[in-house]
Amino acid sequence: GSKGKPRGRKVVPHDPEGTDGQTERKKGKKRGRHFDREVRAHILQGSYLTKAEKMAEIMLKQEDDKRAARLHSFSGDSVMSKGSKASAEKIDLAKSLKYNGAHSAPWKNKASKSDEHIPIVYPEAILCVEIYERRHGSVKNQEFLVLGSQLLTDLKDNIYCSTNKLMELNKLHNHSGFFLIEDTFYNDTRHYSAVDYSKPIVDWLDNSSDEVAEKWDAISSGVLKKRQKDLLKGLNISNVPEFKSADMQSTYFSDLHFRLGAGYLYCHQGNCKHTFVIRDMRLIHPEDTQNQAEYPLMTFHMQRRFQKCSVCQIYLATKMTVDDKWAPNNPCYFCKQCYYLLHYKEDDSLLYHHTVYDYFQE
Repeated sequence: GSKGKPRGRKVVPHDPEGTDGQTERKKGKKRGRHFDREVRAHILQGSYLTKAEKMAEIMLKQEDDKRAARLHSFSGDSVMSKGSKASAEKIDLAKSLKYNGAHSAPWKNKASKSDEHIPIVYPEAILCVEIYERRHGSVKNQEFLVLGSQLLTDLKDNIYCSTNKLMELNKLHNHSGFFLIEDTFYNDTRHYSAVDYSKPIVDWLDNSSDEVAEKWDAISSGVLKKRQKDLLKGLNISNVPEFKSADMQSTYFSDLHFRLGAGYLYCHQGNCKHTFVIRDMRLIHPEDTQNQAEYPLMTFHMQRRFQKCSVCQIYLATKMTVDDKWAPNNPCYFCKQCYYLLHYKEDDSLLYHHTVYDYFQE
């Protein structure tokens, strides 16, 4: 019987190559289900291929959905204007986006300013000029590198201000303007319609000496001025500088008398004022741009956050309503499409009375 044999052990025949006539025994197999590696690999491979095929089908469906989708924010065709032609609103929007993009980072498109190459004539000086906006609490708006051999009008023509755009839209653009540097008004009189903004100021300085002296003392009142007054007691000496005027289009930066870091005034479009500072001055070196046509070279431009439509959150706002009873915010901003959809009937009659203004993106 099988009683005398150990369970799970198997006697193997004598191995003729073995030593001393010893026999070898194999280890018994583990209990349980029979394991076949090839069968198991086939099962795993089959499940993997099934999942891969499903993923491929999902990806193909997603690609088909993307091609079939027509997002009105990016597509040339929209629900409002079906066909091959883009609507006038789309064209206006593209123009506005192109305008805003040009002013968001102008130095990136600097190569398109001029195709000609004008070599630098040595020795040449470079001035770093910073432009500030008073409406935003004297925040720096732009920064330029200008050459000492350039005219003041070269800088003026490159200064960006939203007031210029507003005046152009309302056909009230004014070409006049001046830089006040130390005691000199540099006026832009290139255009035939330009007005000398400094003339009434200079006339007032000449004809109202007592009032000018009083205001000047109030402006320049400080410890140093008080000491000067104490030293000059009894002497009728005025501290008011003798202001004069010159043409901006005939004055080079190398002709100026200025102080580094001092705040000077730029005035244009009637009463739009900016502060500008000549922050630094140095000689040009080989690492600088060697094309004179590229200057004034913008090195900084403040990034602006554009106002989108409060309804669709896609298009830029062109209308602003105040105290609008059906609007979610006050004031509320609308693009052209959303404004007319929510405030006018199909027969172009007004749904209800409200206050609306044209909104311009700064």
